[in-house]
Amino acid sequence: MKVVKYARWAFALLLPLAATTGNAVADAVPYSYNATGVGAPSWPLFLDVNETIKIERKGSGSSTYWQLKGTGSTASFWGDVDNYVNLGSDSVKYQANFNSAGKLITSIGSTSLSNYLEIKGSLPAGTFGNTSWSAQPEQLLLSAKLLDINPDNNTPDYVGTYGGFAVGFKTKFTGGWAANNPGLTGGSTGENLWLAGLSNGFLDLVNALDGNNGNGSFSSLIGSSKTIKNVVSVASVPVPGAVWLFGTGLLGLLAGRRKAAGSRQPLRNLGNEALASEG
Repeated sequence: MKVVKYARWAFALLLPLAATTGNAVADAVPYSYNATGVGAPSWPLFLDVNETIKIERKGSGSSTYWQLKGTGSTASFWGDVDNYVNLGSDSVKYQANFNSAGKLITSIGSTSLSNYLEIKGSLPAGTFGNTSWSAQPEQLLLSAKLLDINPDNNTPDYVGTYGGFAVGFKTKFTGGWAANNPGLTGGSTGENLWLAGLSNGFLDLVNALDGNNGNGSFSSLIGSSKTIKNVVSVASVPVPGAVWLFGTGLLGLLAGRRKAAGSRQPLRNLGNEALASEG
């Protein structure tokens, strides 16, 4: 199957759900995991598919580092499973910098490095919970800094990884319509960004960042530069776990889409075949 077709559904099923060994998709048991300090996505959220990540080697000698840049333009804003809209004139981009050990860094030598997320676009009128909004013009919808798993210990830490399938970052909101809307954030000042991908290149990236020396070093897996396509990103807005509908809600959405499509394969096989696909 084409990875583009099922990346959205594989992410919806496999990231927020866990089950018994060998039967993860079929069991579909919600699981409030905490992957290396990064919480699971929750409503509302921005979801973008078909993104491209470019990873480049920068600097030289002891000042060598790797810069990840992601871009996309197929974003949706999800209030909940029955309330989602496609963004107009949308643009999603993010950047993260890593040292040779695969740890997120904010500087290398005398050079300061920026780790950020930025989502722009227009937003149709909608409702989430008790909060409603009129149509929003093209604007900055969300901006945030990407943080390591323990930003207060003054040392770079590994980013969060989950199941060899996704990479997560803590975030600190820096602006945008969503971040400045109390009805959406519940007073939160940041949440998380999750990147998921099904290609071999993305799985190598996740393995390189998980701290397992058996998977090889960050530099040996990524090399000097690499482009990875068909990446899915989910940027959450509210306090983690405030609304536990992400897993069951998207599972219901998937069921509805499958019913409408009619000819799609059974749920039990969807995640396994998607994971077998390559970008």
